[in-house]
Amino acid sequence: MNASDQPVDFTKLDDSALLSRRAQMRAELKLLSPVSGEYASLAALYDKSTEEVNDRARKAWSNVT
Repeated sequence: MNASDQPVDFTKLDDSALLSRRAQMRAELKLLSPVSGEYASLAALYDKSTEEVNDRARKAWSNVT
């Protein structure tokens, strides 16, 4: 099964699972042709995971006093 086979709600994953999923996607992206549709779909999904990481970091930093 590829990392892109099943849709994922990144907000439901804990930090460890989110980072693991991103690592799987990065590894898979390295194997795909950058001009393929599968690459584009997976890259878009990876970008969504990046948004979630950024949101979590923003929230964590806003709680630092």
